[in-house]
Amino acid sequence: MRSSTRSAWRHAVKLGMSESTVRRILHKDLGFHPYKMMIVQMLNEGDYQQRLAFADLMLKIIKEHEDAIIMMSDEAHFHLNGSVNKQNFRYWAA
Repeated sequence: MRSSTRSAWRHAVKLGMSESTVRRILHKDLGFHPYKMMIVQMLNEGDYQQRLAFADLMLKIIKEHEDAIIMMSDEAHFHLNGSVNKQNFRYWAA
C-alpha cells in the first residue's frame, strides 16, 4: 500500500519473490485487479468536422495508392516535453 506506484515486477525484485507469486498475491489474496491508465481528452464542437475531414483524406490517399503499405499504431506516445509513455503502465486496485 505504501508503494502503490511500483510495478509487480519491481515488488518481486524488492521482496526477493517471483513475479508470478507477487501477481498471485495481488490478485487472489488482496483481490486486486490490474487497471490500465488512460488519458482522455474531451472532444470540442469543431473536432468532429476535423475528424471527418481526416477520414476523408485518408480514404482518398488509400484509393490513390492501392499498392502502398500503410501502418498505424497506438502502441506508444512520444512527447517532446519528455512525459512518460503510459501505454504499458498498469496499476492494481480492488
